[in-house]
Amino acid sequence: MTEQSRLNAAAERRRMGPRFSANFMMVLEVSRDLACLCADGVILDINSAGTPMLGAERADQLIGRRFSDLVGDDYTQVVDELLRLTEVERSTIPVQLRRLDGSAADSELQIHPARELGPGHAVVIGRDISRQGRLARTARESEDRFRVLVEKSMHLVALCHGGRMVYINTAGARMLGAATAGDLQGTPVADMFHGEYRAIFGGDLTLLLGETDMMPVRLANRDGGAFDAQIKVTPLPSAGVVPEFMIEARDISSHLRAVAALRHMNETLEAQVSERTRELAQERSHALEAKSFVESLLEAVPNPLWWKGVDGCFRGYNRAFREMHGIGPTEWIGRSSIETLPASFVPTAIMSDTKAMMTGTLIQYETQLEVADGSLHDMAASKIAWRSADDVPEGVIGVMLDITDRKAMEAELRRMATTDVLTGVYNRRHFMTIIGTEVERAHRHPRPVTALMLDIDHFKRINDTFGHPLGDEAIKAMANACQDAIRTVDALGRLGGEEFAIVLPDTDLAAAMVVAERIRAAVMAISIATGKGVVEFTTSIGVAQLCDDDGNAEGLLSRADAALYAAKNGGRNKVVAA
Repeated sequence: MTEQSRLNAAAERRRMGPRFSANFMMVLEVSRDLACLCADGVILDINSAGTPMLGAERADQLIGRRFSDLVGDDYTQVVDELLRLTEVERSTIPVQLRRLDGSAADSELQIHPARELGPGHAVVIGRDISRQGRLARTARESEDRFRVLVEKSMHLVALCHGGRMVYINTAGARMLGAATAGDLQGTPVADMFHGEYRAIFGGDLTLLLGETDMMPVRLANRDGGAFDAQIKVTPLPSAGVVPEFMIEARDISSHLRAVAALRHMNETLEAQVSERTRELAQERSHALEAKSFVESLLEAVPNPLWWKGVDGCFRGYNRAFREMHGIGPTEWIGRSSIETLPASFVPTAIMSDTKAMMTGTLIQYETQLEVADGSLHDMAASKIAWRSADDVPEGVIGVMLDITDRKAMEAELRRMATTDVLTGVYNRRHFMTIIGTEVERAHRHPRPVTALMLDIDHFKRINDTFGHPLGDEAIKAMANACQDAIRTVDALGRLGGEEFAIVLPDTDLAAAMVVAERIRAAVMAISIATGKGVVEFTTSIGVAQLCDDDGNAEGLLSRADAALYAAKNGGRNKVVAA
């Protein structure tokens, strides 16, 4: 095959997209994302992760259905056309999925033609982005705190929604030549860039969002001038499909002038050296020295780094990579991912390698990887294709960063922000968010939701008689008894003192009364031994089911609270329905 034939074949493979073998669903079974095979838009097969994502308990509940019927009305026609292969879209498509259980979820889909499996065949890959939406809401709640911090920054800090700036700090406004920050709010993000940068980022916002490392650019002044800057783009969790992100920038004009002068001096020196080193042996010597330097530099990089050829086999890796996998300097050279990496990680490695080769862009993702000592680490990976002098892909370069500690810290911060310190159940703020969400969902998709309000009878007497430490023990025992009596889908929150509330989704008043009675009996059975004798106590519970007059969660809880006081007035240790 001639060189031109190989180039044409490679171009055709990139145009056609990924190819799927007969057993590709077995490979995608390990994926955490939805993966299903469709023929003429009808689901033929689906992996285990996709079944619950579409609200089903078993795969056979989905097989035979049209995939577009599981997509929100706004997206049905587009998805149907892509599944019938009348259109081909390489990028992800933000949609809202309509699950079989009646709920909805935000998702990103990619639809790949799979004609090699049969006429009209396509593979759908979907990723649940509902969690990103929740995190975005938390980010917006922290916006005021964010602005106080960034207003003190000496550099530009801008918050962007979609293609427009919704906030920029005072330093950033001065840097861009605006009289006030308000003059820039609402302007297109692309307008802050100059020349070709404006054309690139104005035409495709994903190119800007894909650059998560520091990046040198040219920014534009309001007076028409331009200056050199270094920016960093940080994507933020978003509740919808419109991306939100933060741009940080600092003026590096002076730095670049110094670098240019240094480069000029270096170029002059290189020219002089070149004139004095025309001999082939000397040129070879310099090349060998450069190669040795690069190898030493790679060895010194503290993060695992590797590179592969177009055949997917390892060509090299640094010391950090060898230590991570517990291998020797040449043990994996010439071997593929399937032959070397943990089986659970192979599909991710192959898919990301393929995407980097096909797109020619930086591919970044987070994953989990089993390292040499057998432990599972959270990793952030970046990959990009490396190219020949003729701009032909020669392979993939990758680097990883261990983010296990960061992930653990994030989880701990989320736990601290949402749970009650004493009992470990949800705190008042997070519980009110949960019950508010359940009430809104019940109004959109009519179904029963019930709330319980309960507290410890004569709690003040316990505190006065046995002291506050024993009162705390009673509160914890009460929380444990409630937690044991409810389902994982139910939510228990401590509203304050000895007062608790519970929300029971998909539960009518009759079923809720059974749960409440079970809790009452469990609390009555609590016995705490003390130096002053055994402490026993009871609880009174008010129960209310959401009705049309309850405009929000507060209305539902108010009726449950009224029922609680009715139980108190009725002699305590009772369950009363509103």
